[in-house]
Amino acid sequence: MPFHLDESDIRSLYTDGDAAHDFDHILRVTRLGERIATAEDADVAVVAAAALLHDVPVRGAGRKGHHLAAADFAGDYLTERGMSVAQVENVVHCIRSHRFRDQSIQPETLEAKCLYDADKLDSIGAIGVARAFAHSGSYDSRLWHQPVAAAPPDDAKPTGADYTPVHEFVYKLQRLLPTLHTATARAIGQQRHDFMCAFFAQLDEEMLGRR
Repeated sequence: MPFHLDESDIRSLYTDGDAAHDFDHILRVTRLGERIATAEDADVAVVAAAALLHDVPVRGAGRKGHHLAAADFAGDYLTERGMSVAQVENVVHCIRSHRFRDQSIQPETLEAKCLYDADKLDSIGAIGVARAFAHSGSYDSRLWHQPVAAAPPDDAKPTGADYTPVHEFVYKLQRLLPTLHTATARAIGQQRHDFMCAFFAQLDEEMLGRR
């Protein structure tokens, strides 16, 4: 019988997640991951387990180290539940390598590429825009204060309340599509990317009173 996790048990692990990283995000990534894994002939059980556990909040980890802490947690959690050693090792690698802002660990297995792609697809498109604003709101950031074209270089990016969803788009979201690994994800991602770019272009025009 293929290894399977009970999603209702996993839900209880995400009681502290913010609106951009809550259990709804986990379920979306899991569904996308399973879809991509099936199309790419990857181990669906590994991708599903990695997706369900990739953002588990670990006390003291913080967002910068969340992928490493969640990977360690997943290794113990899945071992205790009887997942094979090889699959557990793959899941741990999937989670360790899923973070865009940590380029030191790159996805090497097909399953890791599927998880990375699913997680990044949930960061673009309409849902990506919604998550950017939800995350910004949780930190009391400004809604908007400069258009895409006026955003400074990476080494001078705004901080604090001046780091708006526009800046998240400039410095991260618009750069995600080229990083996707699988043909399945790139096909899904192109439409989402185009929609997101159009949204932020429209937002700038409205904020500047041009539309």
